[in-house]
This record gives sequence, C-alpha cells and structure tokens, in this order.
Amino acid sequence: MGLPLFSPSEDPGPSFVHFAEMSGLLTMPERAIDAPHATTVVALRYAEGVVMVGDRRATAGYIANRDVRKIEAADAFTAIAISGSAARGMEFIRLAQLSFEHYQKMTDADLTLEGKANYLSPLIQRNNLSSPLVVVPLLAGWDPTRREGRIFEYDGAGGCYERQDFATIGSGTPFAESALRLGFRTGLTRNEALDLAALAIYEAGDNDPSTGGPDFVRGIFPMVVTIDADGFAELPTDDVRARYEAINERRTQAQGVAGGTLR
Repeated sequence: MGLPLFSPSEDPGPSFVHFAEMSGLLTMPERAIDAPHATTVVALRYAEGVVMVGDRRATAGYIANRDVRKIEAADAFTAIAISGSAARGMEFIRLAQLSFEHYQKMTDADLTLEGKANYLSPLIQRNNLSSPLVVVPLLAGWDPTRREGRIFEYDGAGGCYERQDFATIGSGTPFAESALRLGFRTGLTRNEALDLAALAIYEAGDNDPSTGGPDFVRGIFPMVVTIDADGFAELPTDDVRARYEAINERRTQAQGVAGGTLR
C-alpha cells in the first residue's frame, strides 16, 4: 500500500491530524455511550525535572478496570496523561505520539516543548467539541533550552495553561490538590517530589470513590514517572510499593486520624 498523494492546494503538510482526516483514518462517535472513565493524575515540578503520578482505576458507575495506564511517553522527553473517557484517552495519546513523530519526519526538526503543548489544543477541541467522549490531558516534559521541567494543563475546550508548581486532573483533583498545596515548595528534591506526588494520589484514593489508591492485595500501585535531562523514566514497582507502604504504615499508626502535619 503506497502513501496517498495530495495536490499542492490540499497537502496537509506536517500535521498528522490533517493527514489522517483527509485519508479517512479518523472518525467520531455520533452518540454518547456508557464508557469507563479514567481518573486521577498529578504532576509537580522539582529541582531537576517533573514527577507525574496516576492512579490505575477506570470507572463506569462501578470499577471497570483496576490496571489502566494513564501516563505514557509522547517522546523521549515528554509525557502525556489523560482523564475522562479511558478508551478515547488512549487513542488521544497515540494520536499525539504519532503527531509529534510525523512532524519530526516531515520537517526534519523536533517540536519545542511549548510547540508540543500548543499542538494538543486543537486535538482537544476536535475531540471534545464534536464528541460526547470528553478527554482532558496533562502534558509535562523536560525543556532542553531552559534546562528545567515544565507542566501544561488544559481545559475542556483546549485552552492551554502552563503551571509553575503543580497540576492535577480527574475526579480526585480536590483531594490531591489539597495535599500538593500543603506540601509543595520550590526546589523540592526528586525524592521529596516523588513522596509528595504519591501522597497526593493516596489522598485522592482515600476520599474519591472513582480514584484507585494502592492495591496491596493485587499488587497494583499508581504509575509513577519522572522526566528530566535523562528523559522519561517509570519507577519500578518495588520502589513504588515501598513508598506506599511507608504512607500506609503512618496512617495505620495514626488509625486514620488526621494529624497536624502533612503525612
């Protein structure tokens, strides 16, 4: 099968979305369906990069799936996370990955991190303003020109906003954000940021019925990644388990009673 040919006036250029639409590869659902929804993801900056943590639960009035990966590498130095429609969100991530790769191949140049963030806005508009399956993503990455990690959040209509501290998406946002507001400070170390982000998802899972916290019975734990000068990296399960066991032990000793300090 050869590549489709376009006239000069119809050439989609480096936009993979325009190419896919003109080739008939993208379709939209015409009516709402009862589909599982993905929740909650947090991202926060630390001295050398960005930490992202996402729970693994998808719900549809019940627990539809306990092991959903809501964070993926868009490329070597960028991560995308999703909330909203789980199935549509997975497609959104793949579309973003293909779009960044397509742009690089067509122009022989990489998009800047700001360029990637802005590139997602029309993808969000295309999906959310014409489909009942809403997706709200979160983008974070390492900016090699600034030598720092950066976070970009979006509203449902595709508005893009950079955050200088942290961002949250999903139904557990009020609880996760409360923990982050209490614990965040400029210049966190990598380990401090990992512990705080893990705690934020623990709080969301403890208070929001749609967010899944650590599942010690099944050995399923929130997904934890870092993005820094070395690129995208996912923490091994043993490391994540140890962090949640430490949080759980503190809560057990306190019998679940809130204390005067961030735990």
